[in-house]
Amino acid sequence: MKGESKLARRAIAAGAGAALALAGPATVTRADGPGPDLGRFYEQKIGWEPCEPTEGQTGELLDSVRDMECSTLSVPVDYADPGKGAIALALARIRSAAPGDERKGSVVFNFGGPGESGVDGLAAFRDLAAGIDKHYDLVSFDPRGVARSSPVRCGGEDEAGQLDGEGQDAPGTGAAAVAEAQRVARACRAKTGPVLDHVGTINTSRDMDVLRAVLGDNKLNYLGISYGTRLGAVYASQFPKRTGRMVLDAVDTLRGTAEQDALAQTRGFQQALEAFFAGCAQQNCELGTSPQQVVATFDRAVAKLAGGKTVTGSDNQDFTGDDLHSAVQSALYSQASWPTLSAGIAALLDDDDPTVLATLNPGAGTDDAPASNSDEAMLAINCADDPVRPADPAKAYDSVQRQLTAESPYFGPGSAARAVACAGWPAGTDYIRRIDRPGAPKILVVGGKGDPATPYPWARDTARQLGSGVLLTYEGEGHGAYAASQCVRAKADAFFATGTVPPEGTSCPAEEPDE
Repeated sequence: MKGESKLARRAIAAGAGAALALAGPATVTRADGPGPDLGRFYEQKIGWEPCEPTEGQTGELLDSVRDMECSTLSVPVDYADPGKGAIALALARIRSAAPGDERKGSVVFNFGGPGESGVDGLAAFRDLAAGIDKHYDLVSFDPRGVARSSPVRCGGEDEAGQLDGEGQDAPGTGAAAVAEAQRVARACRAKTGPVLDHVGTINTSRDMDVLRAVLGDNKLNYLGISYGTRLGAVYASQFPKRTGRMVLDAVDTLRGTAEQDALAQTRGFQQALEAFFAGCAQQNCELGTSPQQVVATFDRAVAKLAGGKTVTGSDNQDFTGDDLHSAVQSALYSQASWPTLSAGIAALLDDDDPTVLATLNPGAGTDDAPASNSDEAMLAINCADDPVRPADPAKAYDSVQRQLTAESPYFGPGSAARAVACAGWPAGTDYIRRIDRPGAPKILVVGGKGDPATPYPWARDTARQLGSGVLLTYEGEGHGAYAASQCVRAKADAFFATGTVPPEGTSCPAEEPDE
């Protein structure tokens, strides 16, 4: 894509959530103001200071961080009982250079996950948001439970393991998967403490309304990507009269069960993998000149690392079958990564060198922020949002695994753990599933036909449930159309500038990644 940095594409690629898991239900009502005992939060004054770069931030990202301002926002731990105390949310802002008569306030961003740091994501997204920056300050935050904002902790990699249960080395039985989910849940409870009961989208939406007021905006202007679309939809439902210009891109489902979500995403990634096979062959890539040749070469790479086998790269790091699985899945988030994937598979087979593939894995080439806890936060937030717990989770796992494996022998077996990740935790809120035409103004809902992580039907469904959603379709591949398509970006930027949505049924054609 023209004018788009690799950092910006990586920020989008990090956006999709694939796990589910933890915390109790929240009692909420639709609200248009602060409510009792919340005035001190809505009326607080915050001071902005230059952001401090974190270890590992270099190049374009470091330049963006140096132009950002940071602060904290105080919000109640428990909105039902504000006297229980407060937590501080990390904020970041990039000021618009627009003169006063052209300024329209702020646009708040959430880049997905759930569990991704908005403070880190804003720096990476800056170049993409140049059209919005013409009129608005760009603002983001680490949601409660994430990164610098009272992070959920489950013991870290050694104790909690691979929290989302993905990869090829999945539990062999439903009983094992449930036991692992329950062990992780106990670790999260022990390490995080009482704030664990107050993470989740319902309370994060209320935090966003406090942020809106503190920024001095009468209405919330917002761009949410992937999970951020769920957050935006909840805000529009809780605060319809406070909803301003809202764009939801790569749209999450509001009503799917864990089993349904796992099935839809597995099908989506399988379709994306097949699109990669076809595209690779069409370009006469390193893997073959026909889809069949590409598939055969891909299968050789999978077999090379099957059964616990590893290859040591030039960086002296072992590369496993799960590392390959992660690299493939990451590459399917953006068509711009397909050439790296094909070159990496060829290097693995021809030279026993996995170094190129390793660059595709999340966090490769950079140090995660010291406070990063994305897997743990994803687990906590998703379960807080999920009201359903299978009566027999082990049986549910075994059943779902059969369905998923039939859909995709590659992605399916490692995805079934999502269906039971909430085992052992109290049911979450059912508020999100009950969202139905809340009366918010027009919302631009963007869905990609080739999106593997948030399948296109989810965009149609969410637009319908919002009532005021206007669907804009991107015909291309990848997760997140605002980053992938200049056409989508132009229409979204115009909506922020003028308040006018494109006509219902508008679509944008697929674009080549470097176009």
